[in-house]
Amino acid sequence: QSMVNYTSTGFKHIKAPDDLYNILKTHWELNKDQKKPEVWAKGNIYINHWDAPTYMVSVEDEDFAGAGQELKEEIWDAAKPILEEWTGMELQPTSLYGIRAYTEGAVLNPHADRVPLVSSCIVNVAQDVDEDWVLEIYDRAGNAVNVTMEPGDMVLYESGSLIHGRPFPLKGRY
Repeated sequence: QSMVNYTSTGFKHIKAPDDLYNILKTHWELNKDQKKPEVWAKGNIYINHWDAPTYMVSVEDEDFAGAGQELKEEIWDAAKPILEEWTGMELQPTSLYGIRAYTEGAVLNPHADRVPLVSSCIVNVAQDVDEDWVLEIYDRAGNAVNVTMEPGDMVLYESGSLIHGRPFPLKGRY
């Protein structure tokens, strides 16, 4: 009951601005061959990581070329105006960690994000799939809406109030 809705639909599928996409795509291309396995907490069931490991190209970990606070700020500065215009709110960065690579068979169980995450965005940076891996978002009326993303697409969503996930196994390499 205490959750506030900021938009009428709760989500929006758009093309990522070129500056944002180019920053992320460059970071991916420079570092994709050094991606690191993600370590999930014991008992974590958001992702079936025991069957389909995930990998991260961090924007924070300075082991990656170009990563660090300057890159995080550059990404945030490119994304923030879009999110603020969409929500009508001044936002503070809470979580910006990097580019996650899911693998064959991955499932992201439907969930709503924990506080303080209120609004979020996903940018599809790159993919190698045999069929679309839909993002499923439950809209304000409780309907499951399947969103198909291609590289360069961005989904803005109220992650703290809408159930979202990828409930169908990924068919492809990443």
